[in-house]
Amino acid sequence: MRRIKLVVAYDGTGYSGWQVQSSGATVQGELERAISRVLKEKVRIVGAGRTDSGVHALAQVAHFDTTSTLGCDIMLKAFNANLPPSIVVRRVQEVAEDFHARFSAKSRVYRYFITEVDLPFFKRYAWFVNYPLNVELMREAASLFVGEHDFACYGKPMVPGGSTVRVVYRCDVRRRRGRVEVVVEANAFLRKMVRNMVGALVRVATGKAGIVELEESISLKKPLRGLKPAPPNGLFLWEVRY
Repeated sequence: MRRIKLVVAYDGTGYSGWQVQSSGATVQGELERAISRVLKEKVRIVGAGRTDSGVHALAQVAHFDTTSTLGCDIMLKAFNANLPPSIVVRRVQEVAEDFHARFSAKSRVYRYFITEVDLPFFKRYAWFVNYPLNVELMREAASLFVGEHDFACYGKPMVPGGSTVRVVYRCDVRRRRGRVEVVVEANAFLRKMVRNMVGALVRVATGKAGIVELEESISLKKPLRGLKPAPPNGLFLWEVRY
């Protein structure tokens, strides 16, 4: 038995997220169908993270086990030939049998893009915000998320009853060429956690919530007034670190 590691990029538009579900197309489902067809055996793929519906990935990491003797270069070409254009396997690598895409990961990095320019081809991959953003205030607010916190008010665990405590290593905000980027790295994430964090930062940046209010929300596990998650189309799983 061989363990194969994949690095995958995908446009999450139109997918019901990464994980296979009872209804709706998923990235995991498309990959499993394509790979099973190529290898002529049923495979089950394990991903490093379960991105939500409409969320994209530049470098999702996954693994599967196989008895196939096909070379990794051949697998790469064959997998992509059987996948829809919205999913691309960037790398195929044989790894040790104790490698696990999810449990071996040290951290995950997400990027969220906000555009301040109303152009149609930006809207697919960024949140268009039609009001001025105070980026300096966003940076100050972002620093409050760094550290170990209970993020119960900012997301739900992947498994019901699971821990909502996460360690955020960095939360950076930068402005680049008409867009604002929020970069968040943590040991793991809750469902909608990054989107809720970005939603909170935008509320602060537009004066709809204060720094003290956000700080209390995090420290006291208190829902931030009026908080709504940022749209999924601006979010990318950018990197998984091992």
